[in-house]
Amino acid sequence: MWTMVPAILKFSNISDWTIIAEDISDINIGSFGNFVENRLLNTVVFSGFGLQDREYPLLSAGFILSRSVIETIRKVDRNERWSGFAIDAKYEFSLLIHKWNNVIMEHNPTVFCCGDIFDTCIVTCSLPAPPVHAEPLLDSEIHVMIKTFDGHHQNRLSVLKNTWTSDISRIEYCSNKEDLSIPTVDLGVGNTERGHCVKTWAIFKRFLNHSGKGAKWLVVADDDTLMSWKRLKQMLEMYDPEEKIIIGERYGFGFGMDGESGYDYPTGGSGMIFSQTAIESLLKTCPSCAADNDPDDMTIGICAVTSGIPIIHEHRLHQARPNDYSPEYLQEPISFHKFTDIDPIFVYYKYLVDFDNHPDTFKTEL
Repeated sequence: MWTMVPAILKFSNISDWTIIAEDISDINIGSFGNFVENRLLNTVVFSGFGLQDREYPLLSAGFILSRSVIETIRKVDRNERWSGFAIDAKYEFSLLIHKWNNVIMEHNPTVFCCGDIFDTCIVTCSLPAPPVHAEPLLDSEIHVMIKTFDGHHQNRLSVLKNTWTSDISRIEYCSNKEDLSIPTVDLGVGNTERGHCVKTWAIFKRFLNHSGKGAKWLVVADDDTLMSWKRLKQMLEMYDPEEKIIIGERYGFGFGMDGESGYDYPTGGSGMIFSQTAIESLLKTCPSCAADNDPDDMTIGICAVTSGIPIIHEHRLHQARPNDYSPEYLQEPISFHKFTDIDPIFVYYKYLVDFDNHPDTFKTEL
């Protein structure tokens, strides 16, 4: 929402039809004529591949808006502010269109396609792939730091060590107490009930001054985050670690309809990835937290704006559990967050392990 509406408001002219898709979507404009030939230009059209009761679109499969819908959006008060947090762009965009023009999205999976592919597809969902010339990223070039505290050493860390962190060579479990049996690192800062800004800043400083030598990337994750190490590395091969980059599941806060206010931030539970130059720039701009329990991810977003660091959205990083998402949205996920009311071991092997490479793993582990 906080990118699509501002972009529409900046159109220099309006076309009869507008297709919105992601940069990884496959577009076949040859099928476009068949879709619009029987539709009047003044018809209200909002059509795509619907998720969750088929009422909002899967962005990677694209969607189309008629001129009348675009005109309605462009009549919005540009000084109006989106209330509070911006979390799910596709849902929030659909909600606004329904609010402004009482339009409900038409589910059209033979034109905006994901899974089953048809000759009629205008847009087909796809997944990003590393450039053909990209060199494989070595394990030694990624340093992982897990945020935890002594109350979670035995329960949560045992899950991580039996799943995704078991084969990682460069990892530190960052806590408020040292425990040599794991082992954990005492960061020298106390635990806070929420926010954790002071802990994350201590992680940044430790990475730069002590443990990050030779690493191109820092991955910061919660102690109830599950990740696919293989897919994480493949994703990072698409980016240049020499650039100032922060990658995460991007949320936003305080945006106006014109996109000129508010800020993005990488939501912490899904995992946050930083190039070394990004961390150096963050600490130069914001050497410390305003308060120990400030939200670390939102503080990162504020400091990133000042530092000119882009927050890159990776839709395969997830702040919630698999059952909190539509099945079609979960294409080769990289992470999930929270162990509440799930079996994290089962979730890890079902969603985050590639069995083509480990055909016997599931039977052996479970």
